[in-house]
Amino acid sequence: MKSCVFHVVIRENYDSDHNDFFPYISSEYVKIAKNFRKGVKYPVLAVKDVTIVAEDESVVETSQFLVPTENRNFMWVQSEIFKFAGINPE
Repeated sequence: MKSCVFHVVIRENYDSDHNDFFPYISSEYVKIAKNFRKGVKYPVLAVKDVTIVAEDESVVETSQFLVPTENRNFMWVQSEIFKFAGINPE
């Protein structure tokens, strides 16, 4: 198996995408999404599977990305707040 770092960008219309496609994500993730700048490519350093119990008690299988933040820390972030931006950072 081969792996590599890939890049993601924050969704342009995160609030509407959240409401339309990912309503099971808590409002905390909406707040976290605001910590990333639009148009900036962030490298995904690791991926992990997670299980979310939504507010309506439904169970959702999803994933989280380990990405660097603007303040030079690392954070596990719900993958749905991003979209794929390619392998190369340019």
